[in-house]
Amino acid sequence: MGEVHHVVDHLKLEYRGVFNIREMLSGLGRWMKENPYEKGGDYMSEQHTAHGKCIEYTYWPWKKETYPYVRLYMKVRILIYDAKKVDVLVGKKKMTLDHGRILIYLDGLLDYDHDSYWDTTPMHVFFRTLWVKFVLRNYTKMYERNLINDVHDLYEYFERMLNTYRTYRPVEKQPHFYY
Repeated sequence: MGEVHHVVDHLKLEYRGVFNIREMLSGLGRWMKENPYEKGGDYMSEQHTAHGKCIEYTYWPWKKETYPYVRLYMKVRILIYDAKKVDVLVGKKKMTLDHGRILIYLDGLLDYDHDSYWDTTPMHVFFRTLWVKFVLRNYTKMYERNLINDVHDLYEYFERMLNTYRTYRPVEKQPHFYY
């Protein structure tokens, strides 16, 4: 494996309130298709507790840049605590959504020589370091800026998605004329 540079480290988004887990994960898939990221490895874990469900999703979307030597990838870690189903009035429609606490961590990593072509001997590693640090200096800065922009774009996408249910009213007792 080649050099990996940690460009964006633990960009954190916290949210407590009403959300839709399925819509959030399908929105992440839509974002990856709009920006040409391919789905990397993923991990899912779910535990049922007395307070509700605790769910963890981890995704590794990645894309190769035009120069075949560089790969941008992110680590998207979504932690959902105390998720419970609640009935909510959105407008005048009753919907069943999830209520809980969400933590989203975003990391951006830049991988040089992901095919391990320049890792065979110490002399290759030395030349790779010289090549990246001095010859491709402007390109590496450009790739880092692209990665930072993509990570912040995904962060803003999650913020917009989680603010969609701001005008809700929890249903505690339905009026008799609702049926």
